[in-house]
Amino acid sequence: MPPLILSLAMIVPGAVCVVCAAAARPRASRTAVAGAAAMLAAMVAMSAGALAAPIAWTAALIALALAAAMARRVRRGRGAAGSHEAFDWHRPIGIVVTGALIAGMSAGTATTGHAHGPSASLIVVAAVVYLGALVTWMVRRRRELTPRHAAEGISMAIMTAAMLAMPSLA
Repeated sequence: MPPLILSLAMIVPGAVCVVCAAAARPRASRTAVAGAAAMLAAMVAMSAGALAAPIAWTAALIALALAAAMARRVRRGRGAAGSHEAFDWHRPIGIVVTGALIAGMSAGTATTGHAHGPSASLIVVAAVVYLGALVTWMVRRRRELTPRHAAEGISMAIMTAAMLAMPSLA
């Protein structure tokens, strides 16, 4: 089980992401809410030390990310683009990063408790690049972001950083 502070740093921001995705206006995207809810469920399971079948979680999260990206593309094609649609790029990518981090954590061995090899390193590098891109993008666009977008982005950044600090990725 991860330390309490890491558990809280994953669960609380995960809950904020669900609320922010559900509060999207004029209409919340079902795929965005489902992806955020699945990420929250994975965070709770990891925090409880009960993450069964991490590869299944990873596959489910990646499938939800693809569904969210396709739904966004369809909505944009119908002219449903909102003024903050540019911010939505982080959701599908964040879900994929979360799934990859779960897979990376499961790559550790029972004896050492941490991940090995280039695949784990690549996952960590991808997560750090995502985290850097998200924070940089938010800082540059801080005047354009609504409070909901800011809360969601900050929450995703905290959750990603907490997952990177997990002992099994160290």
